[in-house]
Amino acid sequence: MNSYAVLTAFGQDRPGIVAALAEGLSRLGCNIEDTCMTRLRGEFTMMLMVRLPTHLPAEALGERLAPFTSPQGLTVLCREVPAQAAERGSEPDIPVFMLSVYGADHPGIVAQVARVVADHRGNITDMNTRVIGAADRPVYIMILEVQMPVGSRPEALGQALELLKPSLGVDLTFRPLEQVRL
Repeated sequence: MNSYAVLTAFGQDRPGIVAALAEGLSRLGCNIEDTCMTRLRGEFTMMLMVRLPTHLPAEALGERLAPFTSPQGLTVLCREVPAQAAERGSEPDIPVFMLSVYGADHPGIVAQVARVVADHRGNITDMNTRVIGAADRPVYIMILEVQMPVGSRPEALGQALELLKPSLGVDLTFRPLEQVRL
């Protein structure tokens, strides 16, 4: 049976980080399956789901990667993922929506939007945020992917989000996301 680990790596961004991490994982016999990587201003962050070789326990992965990641100044955290949680299965037809938020930056935007989504049983499966614009007039951009359980009422979530617009001072768009099935 396959074993898996989720690995998080972060540190100051510089060329070669992804190569060092991928080479280290390859040399240890790990298979990189799913990843998410971004730069947060000058900081690098990456999450990976890796299938481990039979001889490598998840709790040893970080230490065994150190020769590859330490020279890059990366902090690496690893934990085992139960196989049943990591195995790829057929994706159920769960409705997915895109929620975008755009407006003047201020504390509480993420908290209030996320609370409304949770209160309507939505599951945030992807989130990206950025602050853009001049320092004296920052603009906040947030894009969320939201799964709604079968039988839920996405229109009720859309209405609740509309009610947030005046209090947050932002523009909100909530729409179905087209899905491609292979």
